[in-house]
Amino acid sequence: MLKRHVLLLVTGITGSALFAQTPPCGIAVIRTEGSSIEDRFLPVAPEHVKASVIKAIPLLAAKIHKDDGMSLEAKTDTELYRILYRRNKDAGVKGFYGGLGAMGTFRIEMSPETQNGLQGTRLHVEFHKNAMRGRMGNEKYATPLADEVACLVKTLSPVDPTLNPRGGAMLPPTSAEARQVTLPEGTPVKLVLRDLIFSKEIDPKSVDKTITFEVAEDVVIDSTVVIRKGALGTGAFTKTLHAKGYGRHAEIEFAIQTATAVDGQTVKLAVTGEKSRGGRKNDTLETALMLPTLGWLVKGNETMIRAGTVYDVEVAASYSVQAAK
Repeated sequence: MLKRHVLLLVTGITGSALFAQTPPCGIAVIRTEGSSIEDRFLPVAPEHVKASVIKAIPLLAAKIHKDDGMSLEAKTDTELYRILYRRNKDAGVKGFYGGLGAMGTFRIEMSPETQNGLQGTRLHVEFHKNAMRGRMGNEKYATPLADEVACLVKTLSPVDPTLNPRGGAMLPPTSAEARQVTLPEGTPVKLVLRDLIFSKEIDPKSVDKTITFEVAEDVVIDSTVVIRKGALGTGAFTKTLHAKGYGRHAEIEFAIQTATAVDGQTVKLAVTGEKSRGGRKNDTLETALMLPTLGWLVKGNETMIRAGTVYDVEVAASYSVQAAK
């Protein structure tokens, strides 16, 4: 059986109302156990599988380089590789490569398929290590990528919540079909990050820029759904810093702010801040001592927060929600 080595990819600063968790599935520390070629049937549309592949690829230190519809090619990215290497080292992973495998190329094919009467997608993944640079190490990345894609397919809705904020049915119930339900202050809500956040791709002036989440599971009060799975959740950046010289790592800080009820009203959430950085500590002092004149050339690490990361939050006040009976 394939072993799973799970490591939280978010260095969290938590308070009483906001907690970062490992994603509900997937592998964060890649031990390259499995296979370099993987075939998987997923019972969802190819478009949803492709979207999940694109979200999952950076978690294996790769970026899409070629997109031919349902055929993708991705190559190892040194910046992402450094992030994972540093995270592994901070977690105590031993070995020269910090538990990571070879650098190389992913080739991914997706095609419609019906299995036992169920329509879905055949996912084919191959990983081939480089002929020269970065070729040392294991190349069994196909299985972890397929596992992560299967995770995101189950975790995230195929419908963008910004296009359907209430989740599920597009229209609110009629007055004859609805009743008023009180959503109490302090009610738990579970949100999931919709897209990967990569510090290098964020403008340092992005403070207050909206981050998209979706509700991970129905919120039920008195046997009635008041916030639906797949509904829109929002947050905003409060601080963004790129990696800099003298070993100063990138930092991302944000707050989760709202969720959308079944009747369309915005529900405010009681939250504290969340933070991710490129390492447990900056290497400023060590770099300055070793390279007092050239330390500015020694760049710290960027950071990322993976799509599919789940956060537990709470409703900030009491709300009256018009919900279906």
